[in-house]
Amino acid sequence: MLLTQLEYFEALARERHFGRAAASCFVTTSTLSESVRKLETELGVPLVNRGRSSFQGLTAEGELVLGYARRINTEHRRLVQDISGARGNLVGALDIGVIPSATAAAAKMLARLADAHPGVHVRLRTGKTSEQIVSGLHDHRLDAGIIHPSGVPLAGLSLHPLASVRFVAVLGRAMDQGLEAFRRAEITGHELVGLPLALLDTGMRARAILDETLAEQGLTATPGAETDSAETLISLAATGRWAAVVPEMAADAFGDPSVVVRELVEPVVRMPLALARLDTDQVPSILRAVDAAAG
Repeated sequence: MLLTQLEYFEALARERHFGRAAASCFVTTSTLSESVRKLETELGVPLVNRGRSSFQGLTAEGELVLGYARRINTEHRRLVQDISGARGNLVGALDIGVIPSATAAAAKMLARLADAHPGVHVRLRTGKTSEQIVSGLHDHRLDAGIIHPSGVPLAGLSLHPLASVRFVAVLGRAMDQGLEAFRRAEITGHELVGLPLALLDTGMRARAILDETLAEQGLTATPGAETDSAETLISLAATGRWAAVVPEMAADAFGDPSVVVRELVEPVVRMPLALARLDTDQVPSILRAVDAAAG
């Protein structure tokens, strides 16, 4: 069994298409397909359900092998990265999952990581729930993630607390100028729920925290639009049709002159964040670098 066979198999499971998987591995489709067939022959079981010429999913045995392939491929990458780190030039790639409320915090962390280790390449996987990130850590699809740490299973994880995120209201200038009460720097929860609202999707933890905090004041937010992206919420607010509630750092980073930001008070809504990764006895050098960048 060769490492390349496991790498090609993992790529096929990820892309769910022979051609795309081959392109992601910089090999021909026939090379990838033959490698997977040799792996099946060596293991003595079919791993892939094939149509006439298409990928139709993994077999039960294929799902089992995929778990091993991800772990083995991850350990191989860690070995190569640790060797580069030992030579004083850390090089490697990371997949980091980020909940929508933490994109600005992730950007600042990655800027510090890039300054310290320019050879590290990061792929941010945004728009994920904390539960999806935790699942991705355990099955080695993600290397680290920024999550909301309450209400999700944390066994087997190492957590690095980050600064909490305060939520603010974002209004298009047309809406803001048309509402005399909102020409101040703050907006109350009571005033907010009376506006047409654009909010994060129901089921996302940040939305749940907003709803729970408002409910403590006897308030209910009923949005006319929902999305899984803080940036999209700001774009919706910019139309002047909706008021959006987003993390303060996201509003600052977006910098859209067509919107104004108002502090949300009575109640103040905050969301704790944490950097999460697998808790291992031997922490790879690239993850130690991520821990350091988190501050």
